[in-house]
Amino acid sequence: MAGKLLNVDPKPASDFLRDILKQAGSGKSRRVYVDALEQILGAELAPHFQILSCRKGRLVVELNSAPLFAELSGFRREEIRTRINELVSNEPIAQLTFRLGGTGRM
Repeated sequence: MAGKLLNVDPKPASDFLRDILKQAGSGKSRRVYVDALEQILGAELAPHFQILSCRKGRLVVELNSAPLFAELSGFRREEIRTRINELVSNEPIAQLTFRLGGTGRM
């Protein structure tokens, strides 16, 4: 199959524009979760987490501290999810996942 070209139809410009707008909107929607986590965990912990994704009711948060990962994922996950849903009631999350930094991205 080497040297064989795939017959791929060009993608319409409107598809590219829709993808760009969707990505721009996702950054804005992530900000509400960052703000909620800062309010719940405190601003001093903000440098230790980042939102990896928020789609279809699933929020994935990356942590750069193993002790913080152990505490939040092992003991406080449901409490934090409930508080996030109180603070961001128009975009509730059904599943909260924590990942330790360096373990891969979605």
